[in-house]
Amino acid sequence: MGQSAGLLHEALELARQEMAAMQGGAYDKAVALAERRNSVTCMAWTVMEESSVEQCRESLQELVRLQESLTSMARKAHEEIKAGLGRSRRERRRLTGYRQAVGQALQ
Repeated sequence: MGQSAGLLHEALELARQEMAAMQGGAYDKAVALAERRNSVTCMAWTVMEESSVEQCRESLQELVRLQESLTSMARKAHEEIKAGLGRSRRERRRLTGYRQAVGQALQ
């Protein structure tokens, strides 16, 4: 296995770990893994020789598929967090209004 193929194999493993972290809600870990995966992928691209492109094609295609899945998962997580923050804001406003109404009633 050439150097670029080995690095791509490492990048694939990092992508799988990143996906598991995303599924588990460990977003900080997923970000760290994504940064490491980016670095490893860039190294693989830098050292890739023309003769090893065919050997690496399958790994690159799998990496693209994993990236698409990760992007989809990240978008869903973003929407869930955004919706949760919206609910939290509405609840805070409701409780603030309740507190003010109770405070006025007690005066």
